[in-house]
Amino acid sequence: MGFYGDHFAEKVAIVTGAGGGIGQAYAEALAREGAAVVVADINVEGAQKVADGIKGEGGTALAVRV
Repeated sequence: MGFYGDHFAEKVAIVTGAGGGIGQAYAEALAREGAAVVVADINVEGAQKVADGIKGEGGTALAVRV
């Protein structure tokens, strides 16, 4: 996953259910396009793993339990 876009630069995306599956895919795609992403999930461990992956690729992400 490489971060290369700026379509959503200076925007924040809140993605629920982002700790895995399709929510994770949306969170990663939005991050690739420049959004800062709130990775929200009831499974905070999964959300943290996704947020760490986004940050590891140069994106901005925050894991939140919801």
